[in-house]
Amino acid sequence: MNRSEHQKIIDEIIGEAALALLQRTGPVNTQALLNQLMLMKQQSNDEEQRAAITAAITDVRNSISAGKKLREEQPQSDNVLQLFGNNQQSGNNRKH
Repeated sequence: MNRSEHQKIIDEIIGEAALALLQRTGPVNTQALLNQLMLMKQQSNDEEQRAAITAAITDVRNSISAGKKLREEQPQSDNVLQLFGNNQQSGNNRKH
């Protein structure tokens, strides 16, 4: 199995876990997602499926860590992450 197929399986597992959370109408956050993935792993009898779920758990945990690191590196005065930089136009250059 190549990397893209493996990643596709991980993405599908994460999607299944997220869908299960939405159907339960409970909280949908990273901790709930991790809990659902762990539950899915416990309930699985297939060793390949369990390995894929373990990879999905690792993927989610890595994403959480990367997000925390990004927030620490770029402290903001509010909770808005600037995606396009801070290129503000001068107020005197109105076109309308």
